[in-house]
Amino acid sequence: MNKKVSLEELEPFISAQLAEGGSVTFTVKGTSMRPMLIGGIDAVTIVKPTEPLKKYDVILYRRANGQYVLHRIIKVKKDGYVCRGDNQTVKEYPVTRDRVVGVLTEYTHKGKAKRADSLGQRVYAFFRVNTALLRNHSKTLYNTLKKRNF
Repeated sequence: MNKKVSLEELEPFISAQLAEGGSVTFTVKGTSMRPMLIGGIDAVTIVKPTEPLKKYDVILYRRANGQYVLHRIIKVKKDGYVCRGDNQTVKEYPVTRDRVVGVLTEYTHKGKAKRADSLGQRVYAFFRVNTALLRNHSKTLYNTLKKRNF
């Protein structure tokens, strides 16, 4: 039997699994990490970080309002992380270390398993992080021209 439950409902299980060195796998929802992750289709595996988190890592963290978020670290600062979804331009800061639940180690995209620490994924992350503003401006320009029937 398959049953949909929220991460909030699974919090005790998630905490126990990660504290014992285990992992948690779940299907993502939302659009903030597109095109890497498609909500309702792709799944991620999260573990407790065993080494310092670094730029381009994808982390699961909890906002002050209790909402779980899976975003990429785009900058590491002394007092926390600057994070952003791959499909977003708004930065979230500070994401403090105490709010980090886990780090992405692997994921399934369109039925294919992928390692988060592979060279290909690091190149992808570099591209997504460093072209976010360009992509946003291009999209705005495209939509403006489209409205004017160019």
